[in-house]
Amino acid sequence: MKKPVDHRDLAVAGYVAPWSVRPGASASVHLSGEGPAVRVRVVSLIEDEAVPGFALDPPLPDLMPATLTIGSWLEATFSAPIAAADPWLHVEFRLEAPPAGRTLIGCPDRALKFDADGRLGLAGESGDLLAAAGAPVLGAWHTAGLALGQMVAARLDGRPLENAVDAPASPAANPVMAFRIGAPFDPAVRSLDVRIGRVVLRDGADGPILHAWRPEPVGQPSALADRLGTGPALAVHNAPTFAVPSPRWDGSSDAAMAPDQFDAVHLHADDLADADWPVGASVSVPADAPSGVYAVEIETAVARERIPFFVVPAAPRAPIAILIPTFTYLAYADEALPPEVFPWVADDRGHRFARANGLVSLYDVHSDGSGVSLASVRRPLATLRDDYVYPLCGCGHLLPVDLRLLRFCRAQGIAFDVLTDHDLDAGGPERLAGYRGLVTGSHPEYWTAAMLDAVAAFRAQGGSLAYLGGNGFYWVTARQGDLIEVRRGTAGIRTWSDRPGESRLALTGAVGGLWRANGRPEHRLLGIGMAAMGFSAAQPYRRLPGSRDHKAAWVFDGVADEVFGTEGTVLGGAAGYELDRVSPDWGSPTETIVLARADGFDEGYEADPTHRPVPGDDVAVAADMVLVPGADGSFVFSVGSVAWIGALPDAGGDNAVGRITANVLRRMAGPA
Repeated sequence: MKKPVDHRDLAVAGYVAPWSVRPGASASVHLSGEGPAVRVRVVSLIEDEAVPGFALDPPLPDLMPATLTIGSWLEATFSAPIAAADPWLHVEFRLEAPPAGRTLIGCPDRALKFDADGRLGLAGESGDLLAAAGAPVLGAWHTAGLALGQMVAARLDGRPLENAVDAPASPAANPVMAFRIGAPFDPAVRSLDVRIGRVVLRDGADGPILHAWRPEPVGQPSALADRLGTGPALAVHNAPTFAVPSPRWDGSSDAAMAPDQFDAVHLHADDLADADWPVGASVSVPADAPSGVYAVEIETAVARERIPFFVVPAAPRAPIAILIPTFTYLAYADEALPPEVFPWVADDRGHRFARANGLVSLYDVHSDGSGVSLASVRRPLATLRDDYVYPLCGCGHLLPVDLRLLRFCRAQGIAFDVLTDHDLDAGGPERLAGYRGLVTGSHPEYWTAAMLDAVAAFRAQGGSLAYLGGNGFYWVTARQGDLIEVRRGTAGIRTWSDRPGESRLALTGAVGGLWRANGRPEHRLLGIGMAAMGFSAAQPYRRLPGSRDHKAAWVFDGVADEVFGTEGTVLGGAAGYELDRVSPDWGSPTETIVLARADGFDEGYEADPTHRPVPGDDVAVAADMVLVPGADGSFVFSVGSVAWIGALPDAGGDNAVGRITANVLRRMAGPA
């Protein structure tokens, strides 16, 4: 369905592609807005000021409301009339939600669509129903047939549709040369929530097969080839969900063991892979631009918005790299957060914009109730802003918190490069070659196998890791181009669960869910792992005897406080939102030293059901700060809290959280 962007809550929206840009390269800026723009410039979100040398072309792009085409469908176009006397299209389908008013098979002059009562009907060129059948059963597989030749006729499960009017269907003026599955050719009509299995074109309603298309269980294709090799490809629009059970699934296996039982695709009325907005401007990055987080700032007469992007170095320029958790940013971006389900304690215009425009995140469910498993860079990322406020906690989350770390490092004179999850996934271990230390952001939750492999190799080669967040290295993630994919398995806290048989990632074929359930618990790399979450008050840390161990005492150089982290921008303290703890059962190394602990959390916090506590420890909710020393002098330092970075001091300020963080980063950076 195509509709104009609703700008009531966000005067300007957009995205930058590619998201990560190297010095000397350029990126396109895709914009939608209500203008005119009175000023456009590139700003550093670290310094919060305009930066010289970044060229915008044109310098003042016209702002016009763009459109959003939301919903996925399949489409075939023939270059010549179908070479058959009586061509019939047959489609396996399973409805996932009431289909009233939607289209199963659309052609320029005919369609199979559903009436207000959910009955499948045959419509002619005028759109009026010529024949109808009973309502297909939701959640059950059916087969629909539509004649594409001179006569207009249809079937449901092999039976002809009954006439709904006095006159019989009349011959068509022209043979069909294109068809859509799951959507009509009218862009004003919403597409269908439906699963599609095998698609065949026959000569005659029961005649020989001329063309055959079949979804594959692994991959995210842009088209399905004709398996007989003689017909056009079936184009795939807007990234529907592959690797779902087909009519052949017997419930005894999954897509890896029985791929022929998973030859189906799930089309959703709210899928969105590429907004395909026009290029409003091009931004050129100077060859000497510092690595960092930037934004194209667009100011109109009524508002100012910033569209972020990242400048990443081609080779190391600093001893440490700060990894920006862009996969987590994508997972949360445009979260609908229905207030009737999740009561808001604060407002944010990005969430209102997402709801008004039908956008969804990896934390939402589709309009038919199935979980959203795919997220794309190429869409308006309305909640990815430096002034973003998360409605469930009333404070910053993700980008505004991570910017606090980058600003702290600049104020402390700690040199760093910025990398992104996308860079690390694409570059592997070589992307970290030359760095002494790797530092995470506040919420590095989504990780691919390639990323985990890269960090494990980095540690094995003597690199140090500072995990300055919570709930990290948690969900199995896959990436293909601008898309990331997550399957939830049996889920964690506040997320949807996979439907039976659907826990394998379509992009890779790997089992999704939690890394700890797939044999790679985060504790092995970090010393700690996700244990609890909540949106009520944060708590301070209390030093433990381990902080005075000769291997760890340097972490607290200059820190006299026994209790620290009593203030912060995230829930009011250093330990909060999501919390990690030591767990020998999940693989915390035996050499892990627990330096400090935060506890005393109220009933607003909930323990992660998959956490395995230390035997004899009856505290259900707490955060552990740990050091895992390496024999070669390298180390892993982990704070176990999403709120930690929010407790860093402002520029010119000083506190224990800042001193500890500076001690760790300077130690990993090595001699000045």
